[in-house]
Amino acid sequence: MKNIPLFLILPFLQAQELNAQTGVIKGQVIDSLLQEGALVDVEAVGPLKQVTMSDADGSFIITNLLEGNYKVVVTGDDYQSRTYENIQVKNGDTVALTLYITAPVAVKEKMAGVLDEVKFSSAKNTNTVDALIEETRLSSQVANGISQEQIKNSQDKNAAQVMSRIPGITVVDGRFVMVRGIPERYNQVLLNNSIAPSTEVDKRTFSFDLIPSNVLDRMLIYKSGAPENTGDFAGGLIKVYTANANEDHLTSVNLSFGYRTGTTGSDYIQSKGSGTDALGFDNGYRQMPAAFPVENLRTLPNRSQKRVDAAKTLQNNFAPATHTAMPDVSAGFNLARRFFIKGVQVNTINAINYSQAFLTYDKSFSRYLELGAGQPEATKRFRYSDNYNEKENKIGVISNWSFRFNSRNKLEFRNLFNQIGENITVIRNGEDYIQQVGLDRRNYLYQYRSRSIYSGQLEGTHDHKMANKTAKLNWVLGMNYLFEDQPDLRRFRMIETAEGSGEMRMILPPSSNLYDAGRFFSKLNETGFNHSLNYILDLNDNPRPVQLKLGYMLDYRMRNFDTRYFSYIYPGSSSLEVLQQLERQSLDRIFSGDNMKTTDGFLMEEGTRASDSYTASNFLTAGYAGLVLPLGRLTLSGGVRVEYNVLKLNTSNDAGGEINVNNPVLSPLGFLNSDYNLTEKTKLRFAYYRAVNRPEFRELAPFLFYDYQFDAEKYGNPDLKTANIDNFDLRYEIYPRKGEAISIGAFYKHFTNPIETLILIRSESPAFSYQNAASSYSRGLELEFRKSFEGMTRSGFVDKLSANVNAAYIQSQVDYGENVVTGQETKRALQGQSPYIINATLSYNDKKSGLQVNTSYNIFGKRIFAVGSALFPTIYEMPRHALDLTVSKSFGNNWGIKLGIQDLLNYESRFYQDTDRDGTINMKGMDDAIFKFRRGTLYSLSLSYKF
Repeated sequence: MKNIPLFLILPFLQAQELNAQTGVIKGQVIDSLLQEGALVDVEAVGPLKQVTMSDADGSFIITNLLEGNYKVVVTGDDYQSRTYENIQVKNGDTVALTLYITAPVAVKEKMAGVLDEVKFSSAKNTNTVDALIEETRLSSQVANGISQEQIKNSQDKNAAQVMSRIPGITVVDGRFVMVRGIPERYNQVLLNNSIAPSTEVDKRTFSFDLIPSNVLDRMLIYKSGAPENTGDFAGGLIKVYTANANEDHLTSVNLSFGYRTGTTGSDYIQSKGSGTDALGFDNGYRQMPAAFPVENLRTLPNRSQKRVDAAKTLQNNFAPATHTAMPDVSAGFNLARRFFIKGVQVNTINAINYSQAFLTYDKSFSRYLELGAGQPEATKRFRYSDNYNEKENKIGVISNWSFRFNSRNKLEFRNLFNQIGENITVIRNGEDYIQQVGLDRRNYLYQYRSRSIYSGQLEGTHDHKMANKTAKLNWVLGMNYLFEDQPDLRRFRMIETAEGSGEMRMILPPSSNLYDAGRFFSKLNETGFNHSLNYILDLNDNPRPVQLKLGYMLDYRMRNFDTRYFSYIYPGSSSLEVLQQLERQSLDRIFSGDNMKTTDGFLMEEGTRASDSYTASNFLTAGYAGLVLPLGRLTLSGGVRVEYNVLKLNTSNDAGGEINVNNPVLSPLGFLNSDYNLTEKTKLRFAYYRAVNRPEFRELAPFLFYDYQFDAEKYGNPDLKTANIDNFDLRYEIYPRKGEAISIGAFYKHFTNPIETLILIRSESPAFSYQNAASSYSRGLELEFRKSFEGMTRSGFVDKLSANVNAAYIQSQVDYGENVVTGQETKRALQGQSPYIINATLSYNDKKSGLQVNTSYNIFGKRIFAVGSALFPTIYEMPRHALDLTVSKSFGNNWGIKLGIQDLLNYESRFYQDTDRDGTINMKGMDDAIFKFRRGTLYSLSLSYKF
């Protein structure tokens, strides 16, 4: 990482030096018929010959020109060549030009009847509000999105905050995304037309807060399918496009500070960390040392000295330290350049971002016994108060490069890297009402997790003519990498020695387990490669041509997961007094090297089983054929996509027997999209597509993990099946004027074998696993509108207001059929599906003064967190109101300031169980709270400066 800044900056320093010794011609090429930018070749001929191509908006720049007289020649497909003479260039000066180019008469005549459609097809600048709305209006699919222009105006810091402004989107935990209230597992994310890596190891999801907003070009959400897109989504296909430089020279820095109520300035607890925690990774302090035995310690004799020696090699790091939580801080540096190498236009944008954030809060955590017949309320099993402490450090690097050889050939190389470190400490105090009643308990969790995530794409776009027919070829090569390191996760429990004494003793297990006096180490490596090719051929030369679409995709992922866990055990002695003295020692002494002994001390015992590691791979290949058929006001598009997926997983059961999962699945998928232009400003859409939803590696692996925060075990199910979903959409759209859109829609989704998280019974504590239901459906109504108030009144203030609102009402139902588990409802809502969602944004934008104010509100209806069983009722996440406010102000062309308030209401997060199993939650009745907590309101101040 130390070499990155030098690598990025040196080419630009050289480019600056060359520019200082030579001259520049820059400007814009205008289509004289359409009165908008034209995408053409621009050549300067004089003492030096240079050629470039204009951008989508017609802008161009030619640098490194020797002093002298030049002529500028403008050429392009479907345009008449035009030459501008006697352009004088001087060293160190910039000549600004506005150039016009005209289409031949024959082309003009073809354009005359369908000018509006041609305007869009030639306007390829995708990062403005108007261009984005036109892109979604003319898309064959049901879609929403947000443009770079809107992103810049909003001053949002990352892609997750940007996503909250898109209709139909719910942002969860400030980083994950739900579409139409459907769980995240049913979304698919494409990063620059390449499948994005999952940023979480135990589920398929993408953390959008990893991408800074200043490198985004646009984001699009497709709610219906097409043969050229992956078939593995039923919520939304989210396409994220990072930007290439659209300016020849840009350098900017930003700095942000945050104050969170309940956290900043308060006590913050964590165990000792490594010297590189601030950079998002552990430098080896928590790692298992090289001297630690490679073989499983269970193969050694019970009182082997090797067990003692092994225990002594690990850090004695069990005593927490109290610090003061500092304000959150983030900083970023951005560098964009445009220059030429032997006539090739090179655009690049590079960014490095760093952040550190603290979070502390108290959470109530309760569990109950099954409600007995005639009981007025459930008997409480335990009640705890968790003190949660988290410190997160992130480094993000983006480097995008674009090489334009001419107006028909472009090559792009994009890179995204994130290093994330999370240090979590949870101290749990409370009482168990069934076992050892009356004695206070105190449990500890020390968890450090670091993740390295890389995603890169090499993409080529090539346009060419074939017998007066236009063809376009696009190909992508992609690579994803995920490494997760979880070194020395420590979990231990303590209990009061006698009621009211206040003295605590360590609970020592008779053998190694996941709960007591334990240390856990895990590493995960996942690498993925993907490739796609898409070919579009216009079958005639009409302005709205019949199009043939052909292509294929390959995606391969492989994962290795390894873990080991241990517990300190007491092998026994001749004196009970020795044990009592040991288990009462302070946390900084109890597991020190002095107490590691074969007698009258502690030994280390390993609990690692064969099922605790696994290897997995997934190979997906797909081919498709599609057709776009314009029929007057009606446009039909669709086709067939065939996906073949082979998922393999190799592990063992607890007895050592092999478990080999090999699931080849062939999925033929059909797509139909139709839209009918009722008028110039109204459109009716209908869409159908079939989708699949495949189980993830972790959902299949029988690896058993104890989740301290839920006091529950988690394990996979190797018998999971692929789910199939049939999707129907009907939507009426209105486009009153530029930048505005209104739509009313209905949708229906039928799921076969949907995958859900459910609670199973393994012991007196619950266990989370995964299971296929027989079928389910989700149906709903959706209203969206994006409205500007400009011109509605005579008020200048009202003219600067705009609103963006999305509301959805959704019904869903699952039928478990023969798969129903005792105690479950046979029919209920789909797990994770909200019955209603409301997102609303009100914005004030004064472009003249540079002042912008945005207020965003979100609420979702109660949704099932985990499906219940005979002993443990279904748990629901209750509705939560969220209100955000941002105020930003620009000062000239350089300075910017932003004030933000996130989660202004600080509304309580609440999880309730359906104690009486009636399918509803009555918080004042018989249903009981499982979790309750508030994260606090975050106030932020951001400063930015452009050089």
